[in-house]
Amino acid sequence: MRTEIFDYGSNGEGVAKIDGKIALVPNSLVGEVVDISIEKDHPNYCLARAEHIIKASPNRSAPICPYFGECGGCDIQHFNFQEQLKFKALLVQKTLKKIADISVQPEPTVASEKFFNYRNKISLAVRGSLIGFFKKSSNNIVNVDECKIASENINKLIKISNEYFKTNPNSEIKNIVFRDICNQVLVGVVSRKKIEISNFYTILSKNFKKIGLFLIINKRNDSVVLTENIFHIGGISEINIENFGVKYCLDLLGFHQTNLDVQNKIYFKVLELIGENKNIINGFSGSGLLSAILAKKAKMVYGIEINRSSHETSERLKKENAISNLKNIHGDFNKEFPILKSKADVLVIDPPKKGLGEFCKSVVGIDEIIYVSCSPIALAKDLRYLKKYYIIDTVIPFDMFPNTVNVETLVKLKRRDL
Repeated sequence: MRTEIFDYGSNGEGVAKIDGKIALVPNSLVGEVVDISIEKDHPNYCLARAEHIIKASPNRSAPICPYFGECGGCDIQHFNFQEQLKFKALLVQKTLKKIADISVQPEPTVASEKFFNYRNKISLAVRGSLIGFFKKSSNNIVNVDECKIASENINKLIKISNEYFKTNPNSEIKNIVFRDICNQVLVGVVSRKKIEISNFYTILSKNFKKIGLFLIINKRNDSVVLTENIFHIGGISEINIENFGVKYCLDLLGFHQTNLDVQNKIYFKVLELIGENKNIINGFSGSGLLSAILAKKAKMVYGIEINRSSHETSERLKKENAISNLKNIHGDFNKEFPILKSKADVLVIDPPKKGLGEFCKSVVGIDEIIYVSCSPIALAKDLRYLKKYYIIDTVIPFDMFPNTVNVETLVKLKRRDL
């Protein structure tokens, strides 16, 4: 049956109407006329497949990845660059309205410098000689030779690993993780038990000047990949970086945004939105980079991080950069923040994907909040509560993850005069 796409769903699907019912049509764009077939019919909507595109949108782009549509990674590679940016601003706007009843026009989505080859870290599943990503909503692996959104060094590592595991398959290996920043590369082989992989390091070291290999023992049966049961096999043990004039080290386990360019654009905007000489609490502060950057402008910064390894890294960063107006606290944000709240003017947070949830209540009272979120849904749920106490001053989407539906959002909140 023939229909016209008039909107986008939250996962980048085209939205049409068939006999008054909403139809979600992957791989279609707004304005396109398509022939579709119904795959799953639900009471209030249906899932459909685009059989033929009768009238293509000028915003359509030919996907360059051979695994597009099969791999569960890039959802919207068929959108051109500008349509992706437009879609993400619209996604944030619609999500805030639907969940929090907040009517706001976000600023235009801040673009990534790179549309491809931007990811500095990926995790691949390993099943014997197969290496790849999971199919969407599946445990089946798509064996890949490259990933178009990963860095060139990581793609080189994928090819080397494919060759290695074809001749050295091991059923104990679950995943392989690559991190590549400033031509410094860390590789982690995740295994159910201790295995011998020194020969793998020999191969890697012949192909990269600065590379380190780790064995990570993970006996868990869930989706968690990295654990702290880690052994250094050879080469470098960490990556050394200088950013915003701050020198810091990054290991394989520590959190770092996967798109360095967009991370920096977010941090520049955070600095811009915060006044001079403020007392700042940085919740979920990770390895301490943002806290250190904030300290350049602030009177005092308190960084709160629950992960011990990340806390220790942030303490090392503070010492090596001789930062005197930064105090790193190892603890649960939800317990530590109420103790510190009276000492600060501004709260800067970048919480886990689930957001603050019930702990929104504890942040109420501080003058300003800069909230960075990787989940529009979690953000909207938190703002649904916070809007009673705060004015939403700024909403800016950032394209941290081009070619996917994921979007990073920065929101500035100012306390209401109640």
